[in-house]
Amino acid sequence: MGENNVKKRYMIRRIIAFAVLLAVAAGACSLFFGRNSRKAAHKAAVDSLSMDPADDAAVNSAYQGTSYRGSGDGGTFEYGTAVIDPLSLVGRHTGELTVVKGSDIDTSVIGEYDITYRLSCTDEYGSKAVRDIVRHYSVEDTAAPEIEMRYPIVTLFTGEDFDPLQNVLSARDPVDGDVECSSDADIDTERAGSYSVRVTAKDRNGNETSAEYTVDIDVFAPAVTPSDGVYNYAVRINRAANTITVYKRDDSGQYTIPYKAMVCSTGDATPLGTFYTYDDPSNSKWSPRYPWWSLYGGVYGMYATGITGAILFHSVPYYSPNQNDLEYGEYNKLGTAASMGCVRLAVRDVMWIFSHCPKGTMVEFYDDADDPGPLGKPEPVHIDTSSPNRGWDPTDPDPANPWHTGQQN
Repeated sequence: MGENNVKKRYMIRRIIAFAVLLAVAAGACSLFFGRNSRKAAHKAAVDSLSMDPADDAAVNSAYQGTSYRGSGDGGTFEYGTAVIDPLSLVGRHTGELTVVKGSDIDTSVIGEYDITYRLSCTDEYGSKAVRDIVRHYSVEDTAAPEIEMRYPIVTLFTGEDFDPLQNVLSARDPVDGDVECSSDADIDTERAGSYSVRVTAKDRNGNETSAEYTVDIDVFAPAVTPSDGVYNYAVRINRAANTITVYKRDDSGQYTIPYKAMVCSTGDATPLGTFYTYDDPSNSKWSPRYPWWSLYGGVYGMYATGITGAILFHSVPYYSPNQNDLEYGEYNKLGTAASMGCVRLAVRDVMWIFSHCPKGTMVEFYDDADDPGPLGKPEPVHIDTSSPNRGWDPTDPDPANPWHTGQQN
């Protein structure tokens, strides 16, 4: 009987030990599989976090003063004035979005910008899931300055001073504004001929652009009618646009090659049609081959050339036959209808007509308000009416002209 009790107690101990072992094993399994389940849930939550870049058009419509080109891992902004919020560069995204590294992108500063975005959410067990995504952005300046010339062709007469930058109307960068120009032109104004001048402008980021124009240097003298009847030039005047285009002869002898553009002022009495310049010294009333010509109203014009009847090429009027007595208010009307019928020009341009368009040169008047001519309409020179130099035409090549010498007369 005692032996049986011993065996029974032994079996009970073994059963209890086995049960404990099973319980421990079950707990271990539960812990193992529970941890794996949490890891899987956390990974799934992280994997669910994603973001897409904003559409280029959306970014460009949201910001003025720059332009944006997206790429796979970021994008490029054009040098400008806008300041970009990195969050605005994200389109669709999942989870909560923040920027944890990097700052606003200032497009006025060239350089690289690395932005770290953080997406976060909570997994099914309440743990926070986080995913960091790095995007690379840059600001680049690809826009060179633009140079605008006053005239495509500048006419000088031998002996004149010449500054190649005087023909630059503007040199501007889209962001930096006005920039300085330079030129390495080396022209001997004592020698007649045609020269090409290159002007270069550079912005603060090193972008460079160049523009060219032509300088023609002539020996100044009144034009002489060609003995063979072959004229070098024909003149077409667009009354509606107050623009002159001078044409050269082509190989077939037709005047089809645009050579020079001038801005002028015509008036209500300016005719339409084709005429030929004249110079009849025997008719004192209409012999406009003098430096000064008496005009209607007791004023004077320089370098007059007859076109038809009382219609002449001449300078903007002067109150008296003195080069420092210009009607500067009338000068500032160049480019608009302002005359009584004659064709008014700046001194440099009327000197060119006087020296290159002899008796018999064809002059055609027409109207086309929409198209000033193949060379466009030159920008008129404007006189500051408060300047002490205002009595001088700024284009007058006279060495005494204070606009050229920097004098304040």
